[in-house]
Amino acid sequence: MKNSFLLLILCLLTGYSTLAQTGNGRPPGRQFLQLQSGEVIYGNRIQYKSPIFKSSHFLVDDTLKYNPSMVAAFLNDEGFFARVEAGNSYDDFAKRILDGPRIDRFYTSRTTYDYGYSPYSYGYGGPRTSRRRIYFFSKDNGPLYLVDYQNLEQALADNASSMNLLRRYKKDKWINTGVTILGGGLLAAGAISSFGNSQDLNNGGSVNVSPLVYAGAGILGAQFVINLFQKDKLTQAMEVYNYQLKQ
Repeated sequence: MKNSFLLLILCLLTGYSTLAQTGNGRPPGRQFLQLQSGEVIYGNRIQYKSPIFKSSHFLVDDTLKYNPSMVAAFLNDEGFFARVEAGNSYDDFAKRILDGPRIDRFYTSRTTYDYGYSPYSYGYGGPRTSRRRIYFFSKDNGPLYLVDYQNLEQALADNASSMNLLRRYKKDKWINTGVTILGGGLLAAGAISSFGNSQDLNNGGSVNVSPLVYAGAGILGAQFVINLFQKDKLTQAMEVYNYQLKQ
């Protein structure tokens, strides 16, 4: 009896030691690379290196190198990333920002260049760059698709609540287009009317601003404020899809 008790204590201590070393039973190394072949490479540190005079590569634990073309997804200290197969205009990998039961949401960024004229220099100034986020989603850990009405309409077709949000998104888009045309038209008409009713400015005349200018500006301003505080219905459709699966 005494020997059996001692053996039980020894087994518990051994099991605790093993869990401590492997991190609660997980494979050594929390980070990983998932290759295109399906193989998973675990490591304590996954880095993406992009040196100036050398080819880009993934570095696992400062020793193993992998070409980015071999990698389908990876997890490191910055988060989980999946490969984007949407053409050369996007970055190779997108970061996951929504981890759902079936629908995951990702984003990457695209750099745009503006070669417009600079009023503070002679001729054309240097190009101004800006970054714009591009959003993707995947269903059931499948490939990434652009977040747009057409793609989500197919992916979320089996959920009535999500489809209702998509229909509202399409309706709101038509309304926004109509309001933009109306506001822009009033501004243009007001500008023409103001110019026609203005006195000779070269002789000290004044500008008579047409009420249409204020009406057009008010419509466009109200539209901007309303859209600013409305949550994107495409995002809501994905969130509702996941939420109802959890219930």
